[in-house]
Amino acid sequence: MANRKATETLGMPQGTASGRLRKMLLFRQLKKHNENICVRCNKAIDAVEELSVEHIKPWEGISADLFWDLDNVAFSHMRCNVRGKSLAASPLRIAGPEGTAWCSSCEDFLPVDKFYENKTRWHGYCNKCIDCYAETRKEYPSR
Repeated sequence: MANRKATETLGMPQGTASGRLRKMLLFRQLKKHNENICVRCNKAIDAVEELSVEHIKPWEGISADLFWDLDNVAFSHMRCNVRGKSLAASPLRIAGPEGTAWCSSCEDFLPVDKFYENKTRWHGYCNKCIDCYAETRKEYPSR
């Protein structure tokens, strides 16, 4: 009975309304501390409807620790988050913050100047950073 009354009063389920309220409170605090900057495009997030909370490094199927790591959580525009996810839709495509590429050996995003260019790859860089590539070459010297 109480749930139905809350839903009627709020015009939506109470859980949905609570989630929206938390997001509004979070956005107000971000603006108050000038932290409403998108991690992907580095532009201000001007409206709560634009706010998206996202993980910088993928966690799903990788590590629950990455999910709970607050240093792995950032804010972005909804459109920037969705665009980043579409780039990373394939398990072979890991899109990170602008100006970075994923090193499959380091398992981290590094600045693109740490990679050799590779025009055949979707983002234009090798899958390993220069240092890891050199280590691989030592393990498998040319014959």
